[in-house]
Amino acid sequence: MSTTLIVRDATLAINGAPEKRDEPRAHLRLRVAEVAHMEPRTAEECVEVLLSVAHGEGADPEVLEALVIVALAHPKLAKRLELDTVGTGRRLAATLERSGEPDRSFAVLELLQQHHPGQPTLERELGQLMRRQGMVKDLVTRYYDRARKLVREGRHAEAAGWLREILQLDPGRKDAARLLRDLRFKSSGRRRMPRIALRPLFLVALLGLGLTTLALREIRLSGEFLTLPPPGKSPEALRRRLHEIEAFIERHPVWHGGLRALGERTELRLQLALIEEREREAAEAARAAERQRLEAADLCRARGLMHAQSGDLVRALADFREALSHGGPEWPARAEVERDVRNLEEGLSETP
Repeated sequence: MSTTLIVRDATLAINGAPEKRDEPRAHLRLRVAEVAHMEPRTAEECVEVLLSVAHGEGADPEVLEALVIVALAHPKLAKRLELDTVGTGRRLAATLERSGEPDRSFAVLELLQQHHPGQPTLERELGQLMRRQGMVKDLVTRYYDRARKLVREGRHAEAAGWLREILQLDPGRKDAARLLRDLRFKSSGRRRMPRIALRPLFLVALLGLGLTTLALREIRLSGEFLTLPPPGKSPEALRRRLHEIEAFIERHPVWHGGLRALGERTELRLQLALIEEREREAAEAARAAERQRLEAADLCRARGLMHAQSGDLVRALADFREALSHGGPEWPARAEVERDVRNLEEGLSETP
């Protein structure tokens, strides 16, 4: 049985027949549930076969999808075989989006986020995908639902961060702005006091003290934000700046300058995403050039062997030399071809 047939059988067993697939999200959930009942040994054999053809940027999306499904269905097996579930899923999502299938890409990232909550990379890539596909309203709704859930759990600082993200994407969301004001009011620690007990002078003094405290706090935080290391142009400098800003927002989730910090954080995330995409494209181009170079070396060697077998030693020597020029020092067949070149040179020099 050929390797191609084995790979095809493995993808069909895990992904199901193409004509029976439903909506992408429903399809993935169904396949994970069904593959969870697959015999562990059979699942392991499928993973081993699929991993043999899953390397490189040109990997078949069907192969990557099958690996993601079986990894989510059998997490212990994925861990034992060192299968990077999140990394493979991110590769699959990027490949699907590039091939014009954003719905499947979205379904993959959403499923990964459900199985691996708290992964900032998945959250960032899902948000970027929704922005690129014009799903800003859906993204805002997701963020608002998450913020309300965090408020119910008492995690007000985290909720405030997501609400600022909403206002950055859609400044017209009055419900988000109102909820953020409520959180600021709660975090300020103010307490209602019986009106009868508040005398006018005490109220004025208390108000003045509160405003002064808030003003001093805003000045202090603005100064602290300005002292953060300035952004550089290199990816490492941008990542350091993003790390500093994220840490600052986490320490001070509620302050009037928060939108400025949030805006810069969003911009840095977009810049880094573009840089990472360019780096992936450059790496893919380099790998393609490397494959072409080695293929050219193998082709020249094969042509040289053919000429040598037919007795045309001069052309065989030229072909072997060209193969060495393409193959480079790390070419697996280099030592053998160098030996062939030496033998041909010696033979031709002895020929009258």
